[in-house]
Amino acid sequence: MGENFAFFLPIMMASFGVLFGVVWSWRVRAAGFWSGAFFCIAGGFAVPAAFAALPSSIWGFVADMLFASGFLLFSQALLERWRPSWMLPVRIAIWGLSLLLCAIAIALDHLPLELVSSDFGCFLLVGLPLVAGKDRLDNWADRILFGAVTLTAADNLIRGSTVPLTLSGGDFQDSAYAFFMQAIACVFGLFLALAALAATMLDLLARYQRDALHDPLSGLLNRRGFDETLARLMRKGTADGSLIVCDIDHFKAVNDAHGHALGDRVIVSLARILAQFAPPSAVTARFGGEEFVLFLPDMNAAQAAGIANDIRESLAREVADRLGLPQPLTASFGLATLQRGDMSIHEAIARADAALYEAKARGRNRVCVRRALSTPGAPAADSPSRACHG
Repeated sequence: MGENFAFFLPIMMASFGVLFGVVWSWRVRAAGFWSGAFFCIAGGFAVPAAFAALPSSIWGFVADMLFASGFLLFSQALLERWRPSWMLPVRIAIWGLSLLLCAIAIALDHLPLELVSSDFGCFLLVGLPLVAGKDRLDNWADRILFGAVTLTAADNLIRGSTVPLTLSGGDFQDSAYAFFMQAIACVFGLFLALAALAATMLDLLARYQRDALHDPLSGLLNRRGFDETLARLMRKGTADGSLIVCDIDHFKAVNDAHGHALGDRVIVSLARILAQFAPPSAVTARFGGEEFVLFLPDMNAAQAAGIANDIRESLAREVADRLGLPQPLTASFGLATLQRGDMSIHEAIARADAALYEAKARGRNRVCVRRALSTPGAPAADSPSRACHG
């Protein structure tokens, strides 16, 4: 092994270990496996320096163990993206068998067997995730990472298959095997690290974007997420539908009497009911506090009112008993349809809010509908645009 390789490779691999460690501290689980893997590989490449300082046959097995452990962690990091913990017992068995064969080879002083056992073990460990990930390449980052892993797997397979040709004279340090191993590791290792880092950072950005658009308690969209989703639908031509505004009745009294922890459980329970009854095309959001909004594309007022009533009845029937509340838990609903004259979705929300206030005024636990703007001066009870059910 050249002195430049001996110095550069451990530093390069350890640097990526530190970098992925920083990303892991941002709560990116896969980054922890990448970090551990690169530290193991860095240790494996640093073994010759340790051997030069303190010659011992044990260093060979230490290097084999570090490389095998690094590739086991590589496989877990990849599968965190594509199929978490897939075939974990099989991969651990491959890791153990590879090390067992390496130990036997060292005991027999059979260097070719040791190298073949290590290379083929690493090939299987990093090759199995390719099987799991081949149908899950949804974006360019995954495809580039898949290509980098394929090159790494091919390197180990080809190197292990050509040991008799590259291990001249039985001496590892000055062999073509050692040179090609380190030279290719510089290129493919750098490619793999950069591809993994790019994919991980894109995952992190996607998570931050999701957090920015979703309510952390209910898991539904927040107001910003709702607005952006509706704007995207409108750009695609979705101009018809109904909008439901939902507000839990006497929610402050629940918080005051039973504490905010139980109030949070009420919010989560209602969010689950909304998800249960809303169709797949619905856009569901928590606007804050106890107020929820559903947009139902291409659905008329009668259909939307049926869904609102299903939600209302399920909430009144199930949640109080499930949470141990002494009194029934109900919600009021306001419903409006989108009109061609609306300048934005917020005009429909304003009509639904007005219908919600009417539901509250009429005794709560009901659905009130406002299909269009009322005629100025028309009494509320006589307006054909309004109806209440409950």
